[in-house]
Formats: sequence, C-alpha cells, structure tokens
Amino acid sequence: MEEKIKQAIENIAKNLEVHKEYIRFDNTEQIYIIEDYLNNKIIEIKKNIKFDNLIDYPLKFYYCDFLETVIGRNKTFKEKIIFEEVVFCKVVNFSFSIFDKNINFSNVKFEDKLYFDKCQFKEKFEFFGINNLKAEFNSSHFKKEVYFGKEITDKNVEKSNSFGSCSFEYANFSNCHFKKEVYFKNNDFKQVFFRNSKFNNNIHFNNSIFKDYADFHECEFEKTANFYRVRFDKTPNFSQAIFKGNLNAVNTNLNFTFDDLQERIKQEYAFYETQRTAKEAGVIPNLYQEKSLDKFANDFRDSFRTFKNALIKDNNLLDASNFHKDELYCKEIELKESWNKLKKVDIDEDIDQNNKNYSKLMDFLLLGFYRKLCDHHTDFLKVFNNLILLIALYALFVFGFTWLHDDKLEDTRAILTLFGFFDKFRLYFDIISAIFVVFGCGFFVCKLDSYEKKNNVSKKQNINFIYIIGDFLNLIKSLLFASFIPCVFYVLFSLFGFFLNLGKDFGYSLLINTLFVSLYICLVYTKSLFFGRYVVLIFSYIVFIIMLIKQPNVIHPLIGKIANESDKFFNYPSLIVLNILYTILLALVLFSLQKTARKNSIVPS
Repeated sequence: MEEKIKQAIENIAKNLEVHKEYIRFDNTEQIYIIEDYLNNKIIEIKKNIKFDNLIDYPLKFYYCDFLETVIGRNKTFKEKIIFEEVVFCKVVNFSFSIFDKNINFSNVKFEDKLYFDKCQFKEKFEFFGINNLKAEFNSSHFKKEVYFGKEITDKNVEKSNSFGSCSFEYANFSNCHFKKEVYFKNNDFKQVFFRNSKFNNNIHFNNSIFKDYADFHECEFEKTANFYRVRFDKTPNFSQAIFKGNLNAVNTNLNFTFDDLQERIKQEYAFYETQRTAKEAGVIPNLYQEKSLDKFANDFRDSFRTFKNALIKDNNLLDASNFHKDELYCKEIELKESWNKLKKVDIDEDIDQNNKNYSKLMDFLLLGFYRKLCDHHTDFLKVFNNLILLIALYALFVFGFTWLHDDKLEDTRAILTLFGFFDKFRLYFDIISAIFVVFGCGFFVCKLDSYEKKNNVSKKQNINFIYIIGDFLNLIKSLLFASFIPCVFYVLFSLFGFFLNLGKDFGYSLLINTLFVSLYICLVYTKSLFFGRYVVLIFSYIVFIIMLIKQPNVIHPLIGKIANESDKFFNYPSLIVLNILYTILLALVLFSLQKTARKNSIVPS
C-alpha cells in the first residue's frame, strides 16, 4: 500500500512539475494534498495543467497558484477534487467532463473565466467564498446537492447563513438540470442566467442580491423555490416559468421603477431579435419565431402574476399588491405597444382591429393615470398629495373666477378680508417665520454639506444646473400642453356654438372647465419632479390650509350647504359645470385614497 502511495506521489509531482515533498497522502480524508506543509508558502504551478494522468487520484490543492491554464475538458474524474485557497491566473475549463465524486472550490480566486459547460456532476458540487466569479455552466447536469455560499457541516445557523458567500460577475446556468437541493444563500449576482433550467428539488436564494440581469425564463421548479428577502435591483425575467411546488417570495424587494421595467423589456426584445436574425456560421437562420415587443411585455407580466398568486395563496395580500402593481406596469407597456401597431384601414377586418386598438388606447391612458395618481393603489402619500393638488387647483379657479367678474365684488372683498384676518397676527407670524427660516437654513446647510461630502457635489455643479433647467422645462411643457387642449376645444366648440346659437358664454365656460381638467391631469402626469411636484405641492398645501381654516365651503360646495352658508356664488353656469367636473375627479381620487389606505393596513379590502 505504501509503495502504491509513493508511486502516486511521484506521478502527481511529475505531472504538476512540483517537488514531491509538497505532496502527501492524508489517511483521514483519503486524499493526496498538494501544499508546502513545512514552510507554509504558496506553491506556484507554472505549466499548463490538463489532468490527463491525474483523473484517477483524489486531489486537494491547498495554497497553490496556477499561473497557466487549467484544462480538464472531456475527462471522467473518478475521484474527488478539492481546490482550497487557490488562485487561477488564467482560464479554467472542465467542459464536457464527468465528475463521479465531489468537487469543491473554497476561497478560490478566478482571475479569468471558469467553464463547466455540458458537465455531469454525480455527487455534491460545492462553491464557498468565491468572489467576482465569471462562470459558464450551460446544459450541465447536477445529480446531487449544489451549494454556493453555504457551509454544510456547521451547525451554527447564524454562521452558516453568512459564511462562504459568493459573488458572481457573470454566471450562466442555462439548460441545467438540478436533481437535488440547490443553495445560493447570501450571494451577490451581477448577471445570472438560469434560462430553461429544471429544479427537481428545493432551491434557496435567501437574502441574495441580484444587482443586474436575472433570467429565469422557462425554468421549472418542482418543489419549493425560496426567494425570502431577495433583492432585485433590476427587473427579473420569470416569464413562462413553472412553479409546481411552493414559492416563498416574502419580503422580496423589487427595487425598480416603471422606466426601468420598460427599458428591461426593450433589452430582452433586442436580445431576442439578435438571436432570431443571426447569420453566423453554425447558427440556424430564423430559429426563433418573430415576436413583437408587446408579447415580451406580456411575458414579464406572467412573471409578476406568478409571484402575486403565490403570495395570495399564502394570504400575504400586502406584498402581493406590489407584484400586482408591477403586473399593471407590464400591462400598460403592452397596451402602448399594441397601439403602436395600429394598421392602415384597408379592409373591414382592419376597421374592427383598429376599434379594438382605440379601446386599448383608453385602457393604456387609464392605467397611466392610476400609475401617476397612486402607483396603482400602493402609494398612499402620492394619492393624498394629488388630492390636495386637486382641492387647491379648484380653489384657485373659483377665486380666480370671482375676481374677474364685476358683479361679484362683495365676494372679492370677502377674499381680501382674509388678508385683514392675518394682519392681526402679523407680529407673531413674523417671529415664528424668522425662527423657522433660521433653523431651516441651518438644517439645509448641514444637509447640503453632508450631501456634498458624500457625493462630491462641487464637481457636479454643471450637471445639477442642467438637471434644474431640464426639470423646469418639463414643467413648462406640461403647462403648455395643458393650455393647448382647452384652446383646441374652445375653437372647435365655439364654431359649433355659433351655428347652434349656444351663446358666447358657451365657449368661455368650455375653456374654463377643460383648462381645469387638463391642468390637473398634466400636473399629475408631469415629468418635472422638483418644480412640478415639490414646489407645486408645497403651494397646494398652503392654499388648502388657508381654505380649510377661512372658507371650508370652497373645498366642496356641499360643505357650504350643510353649514347653511350662502351659495349664490356658485350659481354661475360655468361654475356649476366646474363643480360637476371637480366632483367627478374628487370622487375618483377619494376612491383611490380609501382603496390605497385599505391595501396598506390590516383592514381587509
């Protein structure tokens, strides 16, 4: 037996071109260990390693640097192989190989890519403490457990959930087959592909972070898929994925916006078109069927619907509402792209199709309005701000109307008495205002200094100035568009009013009321964040508080009737129409407000 071990050590030393003193046989582990046991120095392996004469030995490389390529393609490794505290300076390629025993990488550094394409792993596959990994596992077959970033033998749960985590720059597990449990706990992924892979047992991604591309397209999960406390910084793709068992998506954080989702769908469409129209050697032309952009939006909608249904099944309606929101995002994008496919009207079938498209346009506009109004009943503060904006805008229109009419001077004087009311407390207001300004300026300076140190603002002044100008221009565009719509209605319906003898007040009333509605919708829709939202909302809150204290009947004419206040002020035809439109919008916003409040509370919907 000793002679056999001695001969094996000589063969290993010869193939690795290292001194045989660096190789010893561990009777406990029954493995050949390659390390500088006496001097505790790193062993440098300077030749290309092909494993031709090493596949029959159980090997453990400890504190070794592979300076050249490591190639184990198309081999059958009959014994276990372990790499611990090892550096691979160049490409590592084990593609088309079969591993009969365990393979383990612990605290290994890969300076280049790792390839395990079309491999078979008959025993456990273990990866611990690997950072910035770029790996290909295309079409590989895993018959036993797969561990990435989990220490198996440690009984300390707290430690086992944090030790040995991996970070992936790029990992491709497309078309893989996992027969046993798979662990990806506490890992960081930049780009990862599991497209068309099959999981016969449980898979765990607990506490992992997906920073960029995460593709689970057409994956099949036969048992539990655990995404507990997972964070997706970009939109994941779970389109056409099948969850036969349980899906744990509790506390899953989808950290992206509507614009991020729209961009992600376009990227997926561009990638598909590149594959479909590829004319490279060895690629079958038109292998993929032609697929429009709205179909991709529908696929992404399936992803969020799957998560939503799983959470509803667990009676987790609060988290499910967030996935429903993302589902509606996709529906809005889908409807927009369907509208863009509007065809020329040549035959009756086209006419019917276009009628459907116009219906889709209305659905698209409605979804867009609810997204801006309340983020599909998930953002209470947003819908409350829009309620205040509506009330303030209505109050300004009402008082603006009275100011312009000579026969309502007493109401105008009533408005002016409001300023007389505040004059009595002017000294107190001045003192309080001065205190708030001083403290506010001090707080602002501290926050600005902190922000500048953190983000190096002094070097980005040009960018900030450009952003402010752009934000202001977005507000101007919204206001111009809001003014354009009532002008168009005014001109068109004034002509009809002339022929139908509706009177000159008809066009004026139409102008006032369409301006009110269009101005509110445009301010809700505006892309201007600072001026269009923050500044306008601050002004709206000021107007609302003044009206609430001084003239609450202006908030809604019904309040005046209940309080037995004079309402002859509201008997003008133009104001009657304005009240009707305001009531409709108010009912719409209040409905969204109560629905959002109920969804974000313990009160059942």
